[in-house]
Amino acid sequence: MNDTSPEIEEMIILMMSSKTPEHRLKMALSMFSTSKELIKAGLEKEKGHPLTQTEIRTGIFLRMYGDCFSQEEITNILKIIPNMQPQVNI
Repeated sequence: MNDTSPEIEEMIILMMSSKTPEHRLKMALSMFSTSKELIKAGLEKEKGHPLTQTEIRTGIFLRMYGDCFSQEEITNILKIIPNMQPQVNI
């Protein structure tokens, strides 16, 4: 779906192309982080309680990438998630 007018789309392209690659990367990473936080909040609202790291990772994976893999691949990935090491923030 694209509900952006061609004029606005051109303005966005011009604005983004004026930014440095570093700034565009920071923007993308910030948006990705925000999307994960929104998914987490939605999952906790659905469940009615705070989630474990495994539940958060599983929920984020399924919401963001669930349509990208076969059911067999999803099953294999979900087996790995509980054994993942905690994320290190640099």
